[in-house]
Amino acid sequence: MAFPAKRCKTLATCATAVFALVASAGCRVSPVPPGPATPNKVVMGYYASWTRPEFDHTKVAYGYLTHIAHAFAWPDAEGNLVVPPRFLYPELNAAARAHGVKMIVSLGGWDNSAGFPGMSSTAGTRARFIGQVVDFCEANGYDGVDVDWEFVSNVEEKADFVLFIESLAAALKARTPPLLLTMAAPANNYWGRWIDLERLADDLDLIGLMTYDYHGAWSDHAGHNSPLFAEAGDAGGSVDATFAYFRGRQVPAGKLLVGLPFFGSSFDCGAWGQSFTKSEHYSYGEIRALPSAEWTLAWDAVAQVPTMRRPDGTKIISFDDRRSIALKCQYVKDNQAAGVIIWEMSQDSRSGKPELLEVAGKSFGAR
Repeated sequence: MAFPAKRCKTLATCATAVFALVASAGCRVSPVPPGPATPNKVVMGYYASWTRPEFDHTKVAYGYLTHIAHAFAWPDAEGNLVVPPRFLYPELNAAARAHGVKMIVSLGGWDNSAGFPGMSSTAGTRARFIGQVVDFCEANGYDGVDVDWEFVSNVEEKADFVLFIESLAAALKARTPPLLLTMAAPANNYWGRWIDLERLADDLDLIGLMTYDYHGAWSDHAGHNSPLFAEAGDAGGSVDATFAYFRGRQVPAGKLLVGLPFFGSSFDCGAWGQSFTKSEHYSYGEIRALPSAEWTLAWDAVAQVPTMRRPDGTKIISFDDRRSIALKCQYVKDNQAAGVIIWEMSQDSRSGKPELLEVAGKSFGAR
């Protein structure tokens, strides 16, 4: 369309005036300030509901996260969703949403998985549970579901787990917008053999590898909690071995999340590989608060994690620090993995600062 001559003249006059203003400012136009940089890979932190009295929503460093997995609700054997008292936390959901962080409800956990076999065993109980889960997400502002069945353990449960995940995935993807489906997965074939990963990989958006607790109270010798690489002759496992196992089971690297423990494990002996009688968990904050006069800090060049040891040989602790977390995040980048999961967010505070979460977030581009 051609403009009338009078309008063209008016437009030209306006353009000249604008040019003059820009010129008078030295041809510099102030850029729009960039928004805060967020992680460019998945950083999913588990928020344990029982930590709320000491670690409320105001203490979460949302800028270093992309997802929060809110732990735990669970199924009963009849297919009902069990939501424990004081689990719902609208302020946490609202704060996460305000920071662009997705909230996922995590189902199960070590102490809450007894209902999974019964729930998943029939079409009716599966449908009841899935319907309640979807309704719960939509009523309470969740962006998806994390399944943490610890652990699928036989042929029947393996078949039922396939049917459950496939049905849950279909129900979540049918929503507008679609809801996410993630899973917390065991670290090796002992439990992993009962999960049909080759069939289910397409149904799951992300698979979080529980790459920790490689050694503990159940072990026959003291060993690292979460070694990046295994010590020679130690069949306990490592992050690298777990990642290779899942890749070998045809899970795309772009769906795998490496587990970062914000805790460590102690053994009442003097060196790795020795027998012990007692093993305990300590948070990162508790470990770093141990008096330096009573403990020696060392670095394991093979496992790529630190160690705290009593000089008298009565106790040793394996844990993760800023250096080892950075190395694991680099491993994620080097292997084109999707990102990391963290168990759990309240444990890394030191002097009021989330030391380990900061390393993870900044490793993936957060400011």
